[in-house]
Amino acid sequence: MRIGLFTDQYYPNISGVVTSIKMLYEGLTDLGHNCFIFTSFDEKEVAECEEIHQKHIINIPGKPYPFKDLKDYRYTLTHKKFLKVIESYQLDIIHVHTDYNISKLAILAHKKLHIPLVHTLHTLWSDYFKYVSPFFDKHFHKSMEWTLRKLFTGPLSKHSEIDIVPTKKVFEQAHIYGLKKEIRIIPTGIELRRFYASNFRKEEIAELKKELGILENQFVFLYIGRTSKEKNIEVLLKAYTKACKGNKDTVFVLVGGGPELAELKEDVKELGIEEQVIFTDTIPWESIPKYYQLGDIFINASQSETQGLTYIEALSSSIPLLVQKDECIEEVVQDYYNGIYFDGEEELIQKMLEILKAPETLQRIKNNTLDSVRKYSKEVYSKSILDIYEEVIEKYNRKNNIEK
Repeated sequence: MRIGLFTDQYYPNISGVVTSIKMLYEGLTDLGHNCFIFTSFDEKEVAECEEIHQKHIINIPGKPYPFKDLKDYRYTLTHKKFLKVIESYQLDIIHVHTDYNISKLAILAHKKLHIPLVHTLHTLWSDYFKYVSPFFDKHFHKSMEWTLRKLFTGPLSKHSEIDIVPTKKVFEQAHIYGLKKEIRIIPTGIELRRFYASNFRKEEIAELKKELGILENQFVFLYIGRTSKEKNIEVLLKAYTKACKGNKDTVFVLVGGGPELAELKEDVKELGIEEQVIFTDTIPWESIPKYYQLGDIFINASQSETQGLTYIEALSSSIPLLVQKDECIEEVVQDYYNGIYFDGEEELIQKMLEILKAPETLQRIKNNTLDSVRKYSKEVYSKSILDIYEEVIEKYNRKNNIEK
């Protein structure tokens, strides 16, 4: 099967959506199918990223959006001129993983080239309106939802034979985004083996700690992900300050880059915890598994997750979780089994202190981490998506009287 994966963002950018697409690409390729990723990079990214030049990634040139928090995304003024490019790949199916620029190209290709289409809604976009315009989000939130539904997610669902969502939380909010077709819940999978602690020698991790300035016996609170507003990293910093300021036996390591990185560094200075906080900035995707091994516990205060792929990565790394309670991760995180929930900053402070005083509790939780996420393998994910492709192609051909 020849499969086109359409996305507004891809590697070297790091996000849950990028991880989902990368895992699907690798899983489907391992199953013997031909996958092609259609995305949009700027000229600097194309020049610097060797992977982009490989034939399976097709660049649709675009310009950056004029918003700080959307600087990694691109828009294209004319899509029609790229139809010939898409046609040359003789796709059997189009799978859209975005709701904006590249989705318009996917719909056009679906209509003009008569290729069946499926769509995954990865993101609850209404949670992000405040980053585009806090004023409009406050006063015209419903109007923004209507615009999103009318111009973007709604038309995608109209042309998609089946809509896919990663969790029950997204499924329950699908009506907000105009998803009216058949909807399937398929959790995103990851390459669990990449993150196994057994892949790394103790000496290797000790050397990385030394490079970063982490002392041998320091307790490491670890965050890995984008440094952006929706991740609520400032909550983590404030709680860490109140729980651990002056405690040189602890350190807070933040791995990842993003639009809020400079501001977060200023916050750390104002809080007076510069000597206890380490920022790595962006780390190459292939190196991320080793960085998980730095942590004694993984912390996250985000309430914008749709599945929490970094949570699954941490658990695959045998790292327990300390995360904000949210219904979307209830299937991943079991309280005091593979992680610990908190609800708000004050409870986070309490749980941080509790963890530091009860290492035996953390060790018991650690023993359960890996077994708790085996069902989230990329193999299970890819096979589930492939079943949908086969169903959609058959349905589309039957509906349009196309003979195989």
